[in-house]
Amino acid sequence: MDLDATDAAILRCLQEDARASLRTIAKEIGVSVPTVSARLRNLEELGVVRGYRVLLDTDRLEGTGAALLVKTRAQDAEAIARRIAGRSWARRVLMGRPGWILVDVSVNGGTQVEGIVEDLSRLPGIADVQSFVGLTTLKDEPAIVPGKSISVNVSCFECKGPIHGEGVRVRLDGRYHYFCCHVCERTYVDRYTRIRAAAHKRINLTGRDNKGI
Repeated sequence: MDLDATDAAILRCLQEDARASLRTIAKEIGVSVPTVSARLRNLEELGVVRGYRVLLDTDRLEGTGAALLVKTRAQDAEAIARRIAGRSWARRVLMGRPGWILVDVSVNGGTQVEGIVEDLSRLPGIADVQSFVGLTTLKDEPAIVPGKSISVNVSCFECKGPIHGEGVRVRLDGRYHYFCCHVCERTYVDRYTRIRAAAHKRINLTGRDNKGI
C-alpha cells in the first residue's frame, strides 16, 4: 500500500531528529499538529514506526564494536539466527544467502568477543564463525530514506489480501482501517456497524437492568 507525501515527510523529519516535537514537524512540512499526531499514531499502528531510540557512539564510550560472520547449514539458518537474536550482546542480526548470518556485536572488551565466538561455535548447526573486532564506525545511516512517497506491506482488513496502490482507508472509532477495494470496505464497515450497534444495545439493556435492582 502506498503512503502519501505527508506520511513520508513525517518519517524523514523523525529520521533527522527523533526528538522533534509534533509542532516542529507540523511547521516543517506545512500541516497541522493534530494531523501529525494522527498520522504518526497510524504509522505506529501499522508497524512502520517501531519505536524511538537514542543512538550511542561505541567509539566515544570506549566500547568494542565487532561483526560476526556465521556459517550454518541452510536448513538451520533461520532457527539459529533467531537464537542469536535473543542474546543481549547481539545488536543486529541479518540473514544473507542461505546459511550465512551477519551479527553486529557491542561489548566492553575484545576478550568478550572471543567468549562469544567460542559460545557460538558450540551450537549445533554452526559450521564456522569469523570475527572482525575493533571496528570503527565511519557511517551509520538509517536503512531506508523515504522519498516523496513510500510503500508499506499492509493486508486488507476484510479479505486479508495485499493492498496495491493507495487502497481504501476508513477511520472508525479513531483508528484507520485499510482495504484493497470498496467491496471489502462496505462488507467490513457493515459488519462493524452491526456489531457496534449490538454492543451498545447490550450496554443499554444492562444499564437499565442494574437500575431496576
